[in-house]
Formats: sequence, structure tokens, C-alpha cells
Amino acid sequence: MTMGQHTTEAAVREAVELYVAGVRANDPETVKRAFSDDAVMWGYLGPDYVTQSGQSFADEVVATAPPEDPQYRYEIHSVEVHGSIASAVLEEQAYLGANFRNQFGLVLIEGVWRITSKVFTTT
Repeated sequence: MTMGQHTTEAAVREAVELYVAGVRANDPETVKRAFSDDAVMWGYLGPDYVTQSGQSFADEVVATAPPEDPQYRYEIHSVEVHGSIASAVLEEQAYLGANFRNQFGLVLIEGVWRITSKVFTTT
């Protein structure tokens, strides 16, 4: 891995960390900054399939979430960068009473990495 690749991977991780900071603090504006304006998410909450935009997730879920569970933990399992696109896998424990596996698609937009898609499931 070259130094440039490491720096790029670190920038992608920072975008995922911004998402984590926002959900932990119940801060919808921080979560909105992590997502692109047109980001979409799909996945499963238990057996229920759900989809919504990143913006509505921030406004309807993050903004109304209870205070952070003291048991909350997260780990970024992988980051892959290919030019101006990337993917990352984030595992969260004890968020909104469940454990989540999130697969993010990210795009470099105007020099900033943004989450453009989120596919998730509870584990």
C-alpha cells in the first residue's frame, strides 16, 4: 500500500467515524454531513424490510433516538478504495436496542468522502 492509498483509506474511515459520532450523539446534522444529499439506505430491522433516505434517517431516527446505550460499541471491519469510490463495513452493538452490520458505499464528492448508500441488517 502506498502512502497515498493509506491517506485515502484514512479519509474514508473519517467519513464513517463522522456517521458514528452523529448517531452516538443523536445529532442529525452530523449524520447529514456524513451522507450525500441523495443517499439511500435499505435493510432489515429484524424480519422487517425498510428503506429511507439518509436525510430522513437523520431527521426521523437519529433526532428522536434515546440517549446512547452505555453498552454501545462499534468497529470498522474493512475499507476498500478504488479511485473515487469506496466501501466500508461497520459493525455496531447496542444501537437502538439491536446490533447492526452496515455496508456503506462512499463516493468522493467535491473532494469530500460521503456515504451514498447504506445496506444494513440487525444481527
